[in-house]
Amino acid sequence: MRGFSTARRVVRSAAVAAIAALLSASCAEHVYRPATYSGTVDTRTYTDDWFAAAREGRTDIVQLLIDAHYPIETATPQGYTALILSAYDNHPDTLRALLAAHANACAADKHGNTALMGALFKGETNIAQILLGAGCPIDQTNNAGETALSFAALFGRLDMLSVLVAHGANVNHVDARGGTALQMAISQHNTAAADALRQVGATQ
Repeated sequence: MRGFSTARRVVRSAAVAAIAALLSASCAEHVYRPATYSGTVDTRTYTDDWFAAAREGRTDIVQLLIDAHYPIETATPQGYTALILSAYDNHPDTLRALLAAHANACAADKHGNTALMGALFKGETNIAQILLGAGCPIDQTNNAGETALSFAALFGRLDMLSVLVAHGANVNHVDARGGTALQMAISQHNTAAADALRQVGATQ
């Protein structure tokens, strides 16, 4: 996916165990009452571990930091939130934990690409289905004016086209260059995508 770098596999077992032990010891009496949390854990020191845990699908560590009131919309310099990273690396349990904590499923990276776009790029339809239930605008665009449906057509996720249209996606959406998904498919001589788009109502 444009704008997404390859996720680095950086979580170490010893480090994860130490984080869990420290947070559990500091927050144990508050873990089931997050609204009344008054501990002294400085969650800012766990930023690298937060992103690494999201990339690795370490839902246990992500949940510990959520319970410690870690700011869940923290983003990397590229604009990736933990939710975007967990979706891109296909970790549905971690994604659900972040959604349950009200992480913003509509957040975009610096290129305007969303978690849904990333899931469609990777072909992770299970993740895409979860994100479609998060209430984001179905025709949310990236910086190039592309939508989730554009990604599905461009990257061959043709089985998702009807699903996206059922959620209200505009199959004739015009991107920032003045083109539609159908026009792009035709220009690339992608007959399968063009036919699939026409089947879900594309006319231009």
